[in-house]
Amino acid sequence: MTSRLTPLLIVLAVAIQAVAQEKPAVDLKGSIDSLSVFDYATRTNAARVVRRATPAEAVPALVQAVRGHSDQFVRYRALVLLTAFNDPATADFMRSLFTDRNDRVREIAYRWFERYPDARVTGSLLAALDTEQAEFVRPALIGALAALPSDARVQRALTAEAGRGLDFFRSAVIEALGTHRATYAVPALISVAAIDGPLQDDAVLALGRIGDRRAVPALASLTSASQQVAPALQAAQCLLGDNCAARINWLMQTARTPGARPETARAAVAALGAVASQGDSTAVDALIGLEREATGRFRGDLASAFAAVALRRPGDIILWLGRAADDVRARAIDLLREGFERLEEDFAEEQFFAVARAAYWSAAGAETRSLTATLIDTLEF
Repeated sequence: MTSRLTPLLIVLAVAIQAVAQEKPAVDLKGSIDSLSVFDYATRTNAARVVRRATPAEAVPALVQAVRGHSDQFVRYRALVLLTAFNDPATADFMRSLFTDRNDRVREIAYRWFERYPDARVTGSLLAALDTEQAEFVRPALIGALAALPSDARVQRALTAEAGRGLDFFRSAVIEALGTHRATYAVPALISVAAIDGPLQDDAVLALGRIGDRRAVPALASLTSASQQVAPALQAAQCLLGDNCAARINWLMQTARTPGARPETARAAVAALGAVASQGDSTAVDALIGLEREATGRFRGDLASAFAAVALRRPGDIILWLGRAADDVRARAIDLLREGFERLEEDFAEEQFFAVARAAYWSAAGAETRSLTATLIDTLEF
């Protein structure tokens, strides 16, 4: 018996060795260390290696890197990559990072809780509101709070924040209130929308996104809105259900008007993006319809607007791309790539990847798999 088994075991051992040689062990630690190297191709490929590792391998390695890597940018990038693995322990880990010394790490922790709201962190978020002043971190904190709209403490705090402080931070508050449909803030936003100034278009769009009919008379009264605000007003009235098709057409024609002031065309494109971000596929069609004639700075604005829609509604955009004609799909994916490069929204882009990967594995047909594989490859995930 033993003599007959020996040759078989030898063959098996040789086969195992051959497989091992064909698929060398992934250098996960080395890839994580390379997330901050200067060379773009090297750090992009390093992120790809990490994304394709098994969760059992990747999650502990990424957590360890976030906790103690000597390179602060590696800590940040490792945390971004961790968010796409959907590990059940991620929420508790994110909570432990609220007081981290790395601004970017805190930003990702707050953005995580905006995407996955958790009432248990409300007190910690409100406490941070008194101390967090980092320029790109405080807006993320505001977003995490706005995702908890039923808490009376949050309502009081954000309503107050909408009316005080630097315009940069107030703009972030107003946008978050609109994104999370904060009906409690409608009176405060109506007051902001009534005042000419840099926050007027933000407040107008926020009122449209919230969708509360109390805003209709206030918006109707803005008959002398500037060229900068008029596109936001059209978008808001569309979102409130007032002749939306005509308003989308107005925005499209305004954006493509020959000789239009760049800021007016930019505002029209941003307004179309705002409507598209609320799930209106006609507005998505309009954005891509402008792509054929888009050049220079206008194309950049268009790419940014389309990418912002994709980051807000990744599943919807993947479905839209699946229904589009081949040539339209190719142009849209190329525009999306340009927009991702311009926005540099690492956390949101990683969530787009997670949705695309899930769509790939759950696809019932080859067409969806081909589309999502193309997206993952073109967007360099």
